[in-house]
Formats: sequence, structure tokens, C-alpha cells
Amino acid sequence: MKATDVNTGLTDLEVQQQIKYGNTNQVANNSTSVTMILSKNLFTLFNFINLFLAVIIFFTGSYENLFFLGPVVANFLIGSYQEIKAQKQLDHLTFLNRQQIQVLRNGQVQKIFQDNLVLHDLIIIQRGEQIPADGLIRQCAHIEIDEANLTGESNSVSKKTGDQVLSGSLVLSGQALVELTAVGNHSFANKLAHNARQQKHDISQLMHIINRIIKILTYIIIPLGTILFAVTFYKQHNLNQAILGTSASIIGMIPQGLVLLTSVALAVGAMHLTHKQVLVKSMTALEALARVDTLCLDKTGTITTGNLKLQKIIANKLDQDQILTLCQQLMLATKEHNETAQAILKATTPPQELPEVASIIAFSSARKWAAVNWQNGQHLAIGAPSFLLDDNEQIAIAHSFAQQGYRVLALVQSAKPIDQKVLQPELVGFLLISDEVRSTAANTFEYLRQQGVAIKVISGDDPATVQNITQQVNLPHSQQAIDMSTIGSHPHWEKIAQQYTVFGRTLPEQKQKLIQALQNQKHKVAMTGDGVNDVLAMRQSDCGIAIAGNSDAAENAADFVLLSKNFDSLIYVLNEGRRVINNIERVAALYLIKTMYSVMLTVLFIFLHTGYPFYPAQMTPINALTVGIPTFLLALRPDFSPPAGRFFRNVMQVALPAALDITLIVVGIVGYGHWGHLNFAQTSTLAVLAISLIGFAALWIIARPINRGTLFIFLALFAINIFVFTIWGHPFRILNLWQNSVNLDALIILILFYPLYLLTREIIVRLFFKK
Repeated sequence: MKATDVNTGLTDLEVQQQIKYGNTNQVANNSTSVTMILSKNLFTLFNFINLFLAVIIFFTGSYENLFFLGPVVANFLIGSYQEIKAQKQLDHLTFLNRQQIQVLRNGQVQKIFQDNLVLHDLIIIQRGEQIPADGLIRQCAHIEIDEANLTGESNSVSKKTGDQVLSGSLVLSGQALVELTAVGNHSFANKLAHNARQQKHDISQLMHIINRIIKILTYIIIPLGTILFAVTFYKQHNLNQAILGTSASIIGMIPQGLVLLTSVALAVGAMHLTHKQVLVKSMTALEALARVDTLCLDKTGTITTGNLKLQKIIANKLDQDQILTLCQQLMLATKEHNETAQAILKATTPPQELPEVASIIAFSSARKWAAVNWQNGQHLAIGAPSFLLDDNEQIAIAHSFAQQGYRVLALVQSAKPIDQKVLQPELVGFLLISDEVRSTAANTFEYLRQQGVAIKVISGDDPATVQNITQQVNLPHSQQAIDMSTIGSHPHWEKIAQQYTVFGRTLPEQKQKLIQALQNQKHKVAMTGDGVNDVLAMRQSDCGIAIAGNSDAAENAADFVLLSKNFDSLIYVLNEGRRVINNIERVAALYLIKTMYSVMLTVLFIFLHTGYPFYPAQMTPINALTVGIPTFLLALRPDFSPPAGRFFRNVMQVALPAALDITLIVVGIVGYGHWGHLNFAQTSTLAVLAISLIGFAALWIIARPINRGTLFIFLALFAINIFVFTIWGHPFRILNLWQNSVNLDALIILILFYPLYLLTREIIVRLFFKK
């Protein structure tokens, strides 16, 4: 196909032909499909073990022992439904937030979603955008590209007409007309395993710990089960009893629902945030944000609204109207669309005609100025005074304006054409631009401070301007400010990052270095921004948060996108992450109690001259009342405290004493039953009663602080448990303790279970967990 006409672009007929040939920019959907969610939750090792146990129990004819499948199926159905529902809401929000691209078709510039682009489309790319497909530059005055996503090098690369640009690259400055040469799965970025849109947080810290537990269990469940079966059958020569006892042991060792509950809790947390107009790019990033102790943010769009207004023009040469006209011509020539340019262009009606352009140096965050060389011999530049001016007195004047909270721009002219430097700059005038401070910013910062989150403002503006605004919102330690243009080429990054709160005149790569320095000091760092100059820092951070609407590149690099453009939404994100992580850590202990005592009992009963002390059916109501139901309810609690980061310690302080108590009591009951000539039904009922009561003791500890709702749920579950052991235990092979000779033994267990658990827990904590 011949090159596309730069004046008209593709026609509708040519677009349809490309679609017919499959040459579209659609790529494989990264979203988790319904089928994938169902498969992930259904086809697990533990579900295969449960199915195998169900089959062999079925052949024993002991059908009541198949009740254990009820909670397994319920966990799968409820969990999968919640996860699918959450994924659909996230997909919908993602669909609404798709990147739109300017494309030239039929001689008209129009905006379409990037997945509707086709091969040989002519697109207009400009500063702040991420290039959606590979292409060839057909027209440009000046453009600089960041190809860090592809090469790992963050230095800007200048491009000219005829040069190739690759998908995933970021436009740092300028504008260009690009013809697409490779789209969809054929583009360069989509052939790479790691590109700009890949989620950083594939496996959460919590899931990593849980997966390690499961890996250990994988190695011990089958060998222990096999040995227990062989020993029991050898001693008792009863195949059915050996199968049922071994099944009860293995079922107890499986932390059924823990993995599912974790993934569902993260998914539901993400779903809750969609109601707050927050797009969650990675569900596991919720955990990353929950553990954040330092929040870095750009000033614009966070502390301020980004609604800039030109307030004053301080003339040095020419009059104010002439200076404004020159600035507007410069903005129109460079085709800059950022907030600063918009403020200048809105100050009055822009000129309709421009002088003929000789060359353009587009604005970039690293250079902090833009320039135009006109054919008439006039050479103008506009940008940060300290980057353009040589006169210290003029820089001091600009600094005094910055201290009043203005964003200060200098308009300079040069006698010589401007290239990478402005030679012999002559000040024409200053432009003073104000930014609106968010009314809720002070309250947001105060809340974050109370939550133990340190805040650092990292901005490209003059530090005096930033400091003035941070003081307006009462940011703690805002007097500790530094001008990053003065730090030299080899600064002590860790010292600077720790010592200062406000960072001004910060280059994009310096933002990245500061965050890296904080991470080197063991901080968990989030970065919030809205521009292309924040992208490097957002990629470096543990959690990137973008304010929507200003830069596609920033939104693509972020883990969260605040679609409402409201910085206060960050509070909901932080709280939701903390709620999910704290509650998962809370309920994990309940699952692991069962796992730990089942392993202990299995090992012991391999060596004892008796069979396993209870059947699967007897544990079904107990597991539902002490683990299954309460964990799903506790996972919804509003716990917004910072995660302690001591998952293993917190879980073991509850689970280990409970598991030890259960093991000792069950072994004691079996021994007492042998001495007192009790039958299996009596000893197993007493054993299961003890397990349920110790489970409730642990649940009472985990459920703290106890409120009215928690107390009601706890008492209701406890009452149902007593009902099972007194009236409705027959379907589960549990004796009615009111009508049995072991009722006095049951009463003793009922009286002693809670003091015994508290005593054991105190001993365990003192021995193993005291600092």
C-alpha cells in the first residue's frame, strides 16, 4: 500500500478494508475472563484432593460424610460470583477510560479510541501521550520521545520527519503526524514480555506468604494421609474406618477457602473503589498501597486543582499587551496544550495569524522552557526564570514572586537563533500565574498524617512557589524545602530524600531517584501525579496513582487512576487497601488453626494404637460455624489501621495456642475414652465439641474490638453450635449430649475451654513472641 496522504488520511473505505484484513489496533484482552476466574477457583490441587476423597467416601456408603463438600461448593460459588462481579465492574470502568487518539480521516481530525485505529492511519501525537502503535513520522517541527519502556534508558530521544516511533514510548515534548506501520499484536511493545502497561504487582506480599503455606502443605498432606491410612488399616483391618479417618485428617489439613477468600477480598475491595470513581489497574496494588508509609506527590492536580489563571504581567521591555501577544504566538506555534499554555491563551483572544516559523524547541519537563525562532529574525523563549536567565538580580525578583505563591514564567529574547541553549537572553517580562488550592487538601493531609503516612511534595515548580502553597494547607515540615537544580551531579540521595519535605525544580529523573532513595531506606512509597514528568517516578514507586485527564502516559503507568480528579479519593483507596489486608490477616488464623491441629493429630495418631478420633461429617458444621461463616463476615469489617507487617507473628499468636490446646484435649479425650470404655461415637463427639469451643475462643480474640453487631453474630453462631450438640447432631454423627452419659464430661470442657486457651496463649506469647 502506498503512503497515506498527509492532507486527508485514510478514507472510510480504506479503513473498512484494513478492518476486513484484521489490521486493527486491538490486542488480547488483559482482563480476567469469567472462564479464567472459574477455572482458577475450581481447578486447584486442594479441590482435586477433595474430589478424590469424596469419591472414595462415596464407595464406603457413608454418605453423611460427604457433607464436607457443602462448604467447598459454597466457597467456590460465592467467591467466584463476587470475583466475577468485581471484574465486570472494573472492565466497565476501564472501557470507559480508554485512551483516545486524534486521527486524520477523510481530511478531518477526529478523536477515536486507540483500539479502533487501523494500519496506515495518520495520528497526531503530542506531549503527555503514550504512542499506541508503531509508526513513521510524516510531519513534525520538533518532538522528543522517552523510550524507557522499551530500552530501559530514560533519556529523551529527538525525532524528525522520517524517523520511526515505537508503541509504548512517551511523548516528552512537541507534536507530530505519524503513520501507523504496525498495530495490535504486531507492534513492538506488544511483542515484549514487559511493557509500559504491564502491572507491577503480579503477586501480593500476602498471597506470597499464603502460597508458601500451601506449598508446604502440598508436600506433607499426601504422604501423611497415606501413612495414616496404611497404619489405621493395618491395626484395625477395617477399610471403611481407615478411609473415613484418613479423609477427616486430610480435609482438616486443607485451609479450604483461604486462597479464594484472599483473591475475592482484593476483588471486592477493587469493586468498592469503582463506586468512588477510582480505576484499579491491579487488584494486588491495593495491598501495596495499604502498606505505604510515604506519599510523594506533584503539586499540580493534588494540592491544587490545576485550574491556572494568568494574574499579572510584569513588563521589562514592551508593554503588557505586546508581551501577552508574543507569549500566545509562542504557545500556538509550539502547539502546547498543558494547563500553563491554556491559561495564557485564555487571558485574551489569541492572534489569528502567526509569523512564519523557522524552527521550534518544544517544551520538556527536563529543559523547563520552550522556544521559537521566527523567520523575521526574532528568537523567543518562555519558561522557568532560573533556567533561562543569567542575571542574578532578575532571578531574585522572580523568586520573590514565587514566594507569593505564583508560578513565574520568564519571556526572553535572544539575538541568536535558539537551539539547545538560549545565548545572551534578554528579559522581556514575567508572567505570574496562580493556581487554585483545593479546599479539602488540608483535611486530606491531616488525615494522612494521623494515619502515619509521611507526605513529600516533589514538583517541577520553583520551591518558593511550592512552599507557599504547602504552607497554605498546613503541610507538616513544609519549611524544609530544597531547590533540586542546585544539588550538583553527585548528591547524597538518601540524605536529601530523608531531610526535606518540599522539592522544587525537580527533573523527572530526579523524582525517580528520590523515590528510589526512600525505598532504599525501607520505606513503602506511593507516587501521585498527573503529567508525563511524573511517569518515571510512578514506575519506580511501590504504587502509582494518577489524576485522570491530563496525561495518558501517567494514567498508563499508574496502578490507580482517580477518575473524579479528586485527590480526596486517595483516602478511600488507602482505607480500602488497609481494610482488605487487615481483615485477611485477621481471618487467616482461623483457617490455619484447623490446618495445624490436623497435622499434629495426624502425626500423633500414626503412632497411637487407635484410629483417627472423628469422621469428616462431624467436622462439617464445626468448620462452617467457626471458620467459614465468620471469615466471610469478618472480611467486611472497617479496619483502617496501618498493617503491622507481621503476618506470621499475628497469625501464630492466635493459631498456635488453639492448635496445641485442641491437640492435647483430643488426645486426652481419646485416652480417657479408652480408660473409661467409651465408644467411638462418644469420644468423637467430645473431641469435636472441644474443637468447636476452642475455635470459638480463638474467634472471640480475632473478632476484637467487639461491637454490637459482632457480639450478635458471635452469640448466634455459638447458639447454633450448642443446638448441633444438643438437638440436631444426628445428620452429622454427633450425639445428643443432653441424653448421653458423657454430658458431665461435656460440661467440664464447656467450663474450662476459654481459661485454658487464654493460659496457653499467654504462655506461647511469652515464650516465642515477646520482644
